[in-house]
Amino acid sequence: MNRGTFFATTGFFIGIAGLSFAIIALATTRWRWDTSTGRQNGLFESCLIGGREFCITSTTRYEPYVQATQAFLIMGCICSFLGLIVNLLNACGKGTSKCHLYAGILYILSGVFLLVACAVYTGESRPKLAAVEVFGYSLWLAWASLIIHLLVVPFAFLSKDRKFEYV
Repeated sequence: MNRGTFFATTGFFIGIAGLSFAIIALATTRWRWDTSTGRQNGLFESCLIGGREFCITSTTRYEPYVQATQAFLIMGCICSFLGLIVNLLNACGKGTSKCHLYAGILYILSGVFLLVACAVYTGESRPKLAAVEVFGYSLWLAWASLIIHLLVVPFAFLSKDRKFEYV
């Protein structure tokens, strides 16, 4: 296995972890959690009692910062998925000579989208948290996904295959 294939394969598997964290954060309801009542607030639904009972699903009743977080997190997941596809093409040797650049740019773009989503939610929610509310694991998974996406960027850029001339 040459150096380019090693970096592309490693970046692909790390990218899968980042995309998985982002999808889990998007789908779960623990962005904000009330420790006294057990109320969970997610991006798409709020649950009154722990578990999946008594959940309210709506995309229009949320505040604008939550809707912005939804949009940026979805765009980050889409860019991450496209980056995984391009990175896989690069690892298999089926792509063009600039596949490593496209994968790196898509990972950077997904990292920026995830950064905006996490920063907007954290910045707008922190002053509104009640004394018994805390941030839940979904927000921390989104932040971890952002860090993973930014760590995979060097792997994508270093996955240049030797059979192509340098760009």
